[in-house]
Amino acid sequence: MSDGFFVVVSLGDSLTFGYRMCDPYAIDLRVPYPAQLETLLREKINGRKQVVVINAGVNGDSTDGMLWRFRQAVARERPDVVVVWGGINDLGAAQSLERVMEKLTKLYTICGEIGATPVVCTLTPTRHTSPNMRHLNEMIKTQASENGMILADLFIALSDGDGNLRQEYSDDGTHLTQAGYRRVAEIILDALTPIIEKMEP
Repeated sequence: MSDGFFVVVSLGDSLTFGYRMCDPYAIDLRVPYPAQLETLLREKINGRKQVVVINAGVNGDSTDGMLWRFRQAVARERPDVVVVWGGINDLGAAQSLERVMEKLTKLYTICGEIGATPVVCTLTPTRHTSPNMRHLNEMIKTQASENGMILADLFIALSDGDGNLRQEYSDDGTHLTQAGYRRVAEIILDALTPIIEKMEP
């Protein structure tokens, strides 16, 4: 962390890294949300600080992997902010909601231990959002509210009237299109507004 820099680490799984369902190795014009967030932050901060957003997403990662990688992929960057967006792969592996929430809580806690502000993200919906995802999101929101943490409610932002992922935001029912990543970047930017407003001109 430096006085002249504003460093954000985006910690997560394939939704952060930028996974492409059809062919992960093909040239793809879509840009994952961390790169889009960096552009939006630079416009918002307008030269008051140099902005760096680091993509620390790994395809297929779970909260166990995120905890294991924290010291290597997050702490060494000395971030001002860590965006914590994970848990969908834990649910896919049939881990209990309580266990997933316990690990997410640990991630929020260790952000504070390194002097970074965590941004707590709800999981984005899928084509057929599961009851477990809905319940986990409620637990995440409660945790953020009770502890005064910054919440980025990605679920609400990307869901349709039935609580499923809006068609224009995905081409496989889970991973995101360019428009989906843009929406995620916009919601996280909004969540960071209180921090940005405190920056000296």
